[in-house]
Amino acid sequence: MKEFKYYKQLIGAIILAGIMIMMALRISDIASGLDAIFTAFVPLIVGACIAFVLDILVVRYERWLWPKCDSGWKYKIRRPLSLLLSFVTISVIVYFIARMALPQLIHSMSIIVAASPQLYTDFQTWMQHITETIPMASNQTIIDALSGENIAKYTREWGTKGGTYIVNAMGTVLSWTLNIGLGLIFAVYMLLDKERLMLQGKRILKAYASDEWVSRVSYVTRVAVQTFSNFFVGQFIDALVLGVMVGITLWLFNIEYATTIACVIGLTGLIPLLGIYVGGIIGAVMLLTVSPMDALIYVIILEILHQIESNFIYPKIVGNSVGLPGLWVFTAVIVGGSLMGVTGMLIGVPLVATCYKLIMTDVDGRLASNEGL
Repeated sequence: MKEFKYYKQLIGAIILAGIMIMMALRISDIASGLDAIFTAFVPLIVGACIAFVLDILVVRYERWLWPKCDSGWKYKIRRPLSLLLSFVTISVIVYFIARMALPQLIHSMSIIVAASPQLYTDFQTWMQHITETIPMASNQTIIDALSGENIAKYTREWGTKGGTYIVNAMGTVLSWTLNIGLGLIFAVYMLLDKERLMLQGKRILKAYASDEWVSRVSYVTRVAVQTFSNFFVGQFIDALVLGVMVGITLWLFNIEYATTIACVIGLTGLIPLLGIYVGGIIGAVMLLTVSPMDALIYVIILEILHQIESNFIYPKIVGNSVGLPGLWVFTAVIVGGSLMGVTGMLIGVPLVATCYKLIMTDVDGRLASNEGL
């Protein structure tokens, strides 16, 4: 009997080693298969994310539309009407930002493109003056690199590659447009059947897991939903406050494009910590086409308002809502951005905040238990 148990373990180890060797030999095929499976689920993942964001508005509209009604025609139309109002709210916000910001951005970029030849000529003159004044700057390698022939060569190379980049970008945009469209449909079905889906999830969990695991999963889910919801609401309010502050201040200083820059700052302010710098660069480029002095004043104003916002407003609105120290917020933004770009920056903070709350709660419980002993 002992020999049979020994051989059984040996056979199991051999089979496991064989499976691992086959997986190592076919790792590219396995990776391709996993990528295909993930691609197939992308619309559903996008739809779940859209449903979560929309549900923040839907819940608030339902609290306003007949909150005490639990039957009748009012109850039946409350969810679809709340969902429709949520779509209208987001559409109005997007339209307002696009209507205010895009025309001025396009106009500023056209001015920059039109002024590029003159800027290049001025740059060449300046470089010639520098090389004549400072001997160390008259390095032949630097002069050749900045010559007109080399710049024209680089421009032709970028132009040749630009066609490939444009085609790839169009394919990506088309793919994501389709994913977002399918995701919207999936999100609508999820929100309309939200209670039924939650009930089914609880039934499945209770059927295959112990009561202790059901309690743990329910607690983790509740903390995650609350943290993510509080973060997105707080981040939106913070970005709105920052955009209004920038717009009013620029208007008081009679700076051009005050409303447009405020919209850009408010939109990029949705990205934690780093968003204001992206919006700041866009605003500075726009103002450089009007007046370099206005651009300098704008940068100074933005930095002052950023210090006020990051030290007084952000900790009160977002910091308290997610309960995450500033060090971990910065870490979540950097790591999330490195892994998943802008999406990682948005979900990194609430994800780390959720883990932080769960770990701190567990640590407090263990320490209290040890002290009790």
